[in-house]
Amino acid sequence: MSSIKIIAEQFALQTRLFNNVLDGLEESQGGWRITDSVNHLQWIAGHLVNARYNYAPMLGIRAIFPHRDLYVDPTMPPPGNRSIDSSLNYPALSELKRLWNEISPKFVETLYKLDDAQLNRELSFDTPIRDNSMLGLLGFLSSHESSHIGQMSIIRRFLGLKAMTYN
Repeated sequence: MSSIKIIAEQFALQTRLFNNVLDGLEESQGGWRITDSVNHLQWIAGHLVNARYNYAPMLGIRAIFPHRDLYVDPTMPPPGNRSIDSSLNYPALSELKRLWNEISPKFVETLYKLDDAQLNRELSFDTPIRDNSMLGLLGFLSSHESSHIGQMSIIRRFLGLKAMTYN
């Protein structure tokens, strides 16, 4: 059994949780911010969708996130994340959800097929957890998604909606 199974299961869970955290939200709520120092749902959701599209080619998946320029600054060091900018018009939550559900089945399915040789391949860049293997990167990305989905869940509650479900 490949060592990717539990991480692939986490990505599968987070695929569902991303949809659940956006369930019942109005499009107009996507740009609401708790404070000016907190990102809104459209930015956080887009950041997560961008990340899956950004790392898909490393898994052999050909896909392009059409709103990449809103979330990535090519003048910044990799991964070049762009901070939220109130002068930009971010995609609607429904568009981000559609794109998430377009890339996610391919992304998760491909993860399950990775073997230990692929997972232990050293990457040409450092990861935040200092494990420069593909497995290390995927472990970090899973944690990254979980953290942001949690942020989205808190915003959801501030908007007066019921807690996100795991179903």
